[in-house]
Amino acid sequence: MFLDILEKSKSEKKLVELNCYGVDEGFYCGYVLEYTEGFVIVQHFTKFGIYDGILMISLADIKFIESDTAYLKGIELLINNQSIFLNQTFKLKGKNGGTFTQLFESFIGNKDYLIKFELSDEDLYFGFIAWCDDDYFSITNIDSDGSVMGKATFKFEDLKMYAIDDLECRKRKMLYDTFMDRG
Repeated sequence: MFLDILEKSKSEKKLVELNCYGVDEGFYCGYVLEYTEGFVIVQHFTKFGIYDGILMISLADIKFIESDTAYLKGIELLINNQSIFLNQTFKLKGKNGGTFTQLFESFIGNKDYLIKFELSDEDLYFGFIAWCDDDYFSITNIDSDGSVMGKATFKFEDLKMYAIDDLECRKRKMLYDTFMDRG
């Protein structure tokens, strides 16, 4: 069965997830360049769809193989659109761009830029700013596959940092824009 999946990946340049024994979290993502009954050679890609070297993996070390997942569809989109999402597009306007609060408020309701929020407990959230007042702000929370996870409300006093248009934000935004109509 593995060999059939590897052949399809090779012949169609179809991405697969190779989940190996001893790898607690994650997997290798790529398409098969060559394989034998003992080894597979894979063109590996990062979570941003960037070429990341050639891997040679023993078939005995592969626990299971996944294909046709939402994650792989997202990676394929990123691979095919690197020239669009790899470049930062946000530019700070004016000499100083205003205050922390003015810049923050300028993104209320803005769906052009996804924002990364780092809280004082080191938790990271990504989303669009829905509203804010003097003490709180609310976001539409977006997961790593571009799906809406729901709304989240935070205290400003817990906000350590926010980032506009970083690479992870652009990745999630592209996936959100592409797949937001999925059910």
